[in-house]
Parts: sequence; C-alpha cells; structure tokens
Amino acid sequence: MRARASPLPAKAALASKPAPGTSQLSLDSGRQPLYASLAQALTRDIAQKRYPVGGLLPTEDAIASRYGVSRHTVRQALRELKEEGLISSHPGIGTRVRSPSESPRVFGGINTIGDLLQFAESTEMRVLGRREIVADAAFAAQYQCKPGQVWFEISLLRKVADQKRPLAHLRAYVRPEYADAVSHGKIFTRPIYALIEEHYKVRIIEVQQEITAVNLDAEVASSLKAADGQAAMRITRHFLDRGGATVEISVGHYPSGLYTQRTRFRAHRSERDAEAPPPEPPSPPTAAPRARRR
Repeated sequence: MRARASPLPAKAALASKPAPGTSQLSLDSGRQPLYASLAQALTRDIAQKRYPVGGLLPTEDAIASRYGVSRHTVRQALRELKEEGLISSHPGIGTRVRSPSESPRVFGGINTIGDLLQFAESTEMRVLGRREIVADAAFAAQYQCKPGQVWFEISLLRKVADQKRPLAHLRAYVRPEYADAVSHGKIFTRPIYALIEEHYKVRIIEVQQEITAVNLDAEVASSLKAADGQAAMRITRHFLDRGGATVEISVGHYPSGLYTQRTRFRAHRSERDAEAPPPEPPSPPTAAPRARRR
C-alpha cells in the first residue's frame, strides 16, 4: 500500500512548558520507551534554559513527581543524558547541567560533486525505514515533481564514527526504477546517488541545492535526540541525469550546534593577479585650452 506524501513542515511549534509542580509529559508509548520520552523532555528543558548550564537538575524524586513516572524511569533517562554529555553526577552535590560535550564537526565546503562524495564517505548512514509513497499536491509543489508521481522513500540517520549523537536526519526519494540500489542493507557508507550510479550505470550530471533555516518538528527532533522546535539547517538536493530528469531528491536536517561547513575563497583570479601591483588611479580630466579670439 502506497502512502500519500506531504513535505515536512518548515517549522514546528515549540512544546508548551508544563506549569510548575504538574505532570504533563507528552508520551507516545507506541513509538518509543517511557524513559526515552522523559530524556527528550529533559533535553528540551535544558535547551530552553529551564535548567541552565552549570546549574543542578531537580532530584530524582522531584523529576519522578513532576512527570508522573517511576524513579527507575528517571534513572534510565538520566543515563541517556549522561551518555550525551548533557549532565554529570557529583556525589553529595547532585546532577549538574553541562554544555554539550560534542563540539560542532567542521567539514570542508561542498562546492562540487566530488566534495559531496568526500563528505558522505566521512560519515555513515543508518536506515530507519523504507516505503513507497505517492506525491500529493503539496509534496509536488515543494520538491518540483508531478502530483501522483511514485517515489521510493528511505529515511536515514547520518552519523560520524566517533560521535554518539546523530549528525543529521535524512530522507531520500528515489525513482522506483532505481529502488533496488537502496532496498537492502542497514548501513550505507556511500551516498545514495553513487549507489544508483554504480547499480544502474546512470550518470548524475547536475546537483541543484537549496539551504533553508527551519525548526525541527517533533518526529525529526526525536530521532536526532534534539529539542522539539530546535533551530536546524535543511539542505535539499535534486540529482539530475543527462536528460535532466530527477533521479533522487534528498532532504537533510542538521540541528544547530553539531555541523559547521568551512570554505575559503581566493580574492584574486590567479597568482599573477595577486602579485601584480594595483592599477594606477586614472588621472583627472584636464580642460581643453580655449582658442584665442582674433
């Protein structure tokens, strides 16, 4: 059965803060464990400065009472936050909020298809799910395709080998005739477009890229262990073949604080231009001599 697809909203409303002393933990037990929901809520509270860096979290009993969960659930959630470097325990003092232990990863600028391949091969992509979708009017308008067009969607998390927290959430939309290239496997270390090229002997000639500032919605934020509504960079790419047809559409969300792209530009066109002295400023125009009257 094919799912109707709509583009992800560019901005999700921030979750409202519960009133002091109340238990308003928003849960979906069918999608994630109770401790994971609590860990996400605490992460959101830290991001929104409810628990400032350097300050102490409430006691386990206080957290359990506030969110209506057991102390065992609280301990599991706090263990998640410790692994992410968000908190640290100090006997006799309490649990202190820390700055994220993971500093932003710096990558070179992506200006060519070779740069994109090098970036992708420095990370790995773990598959979250696959499905076939049909583009509705909203999806078609946002991603420049025809309504009713069928796509094979694959959802992934991009990770760096030495980092626990995911770097980005990705959705790749592939034309059905190329789906076999990515229909198997749980981890990819090469970009989707490269796998399609190798499998079907097609050639990607052009990549169209759009970068937009957005806020994470609840679903993407949860998979990234980020706060609902956290600022993020959305990168949308269209991969075109020789005939100008779109082979793949990729949509990546990179939450703030984890990804930095660094590029250096030359101010001169060549070394010769750099070594040449600056041109002399033009001389001011002189008035032509007047003819004498006879």
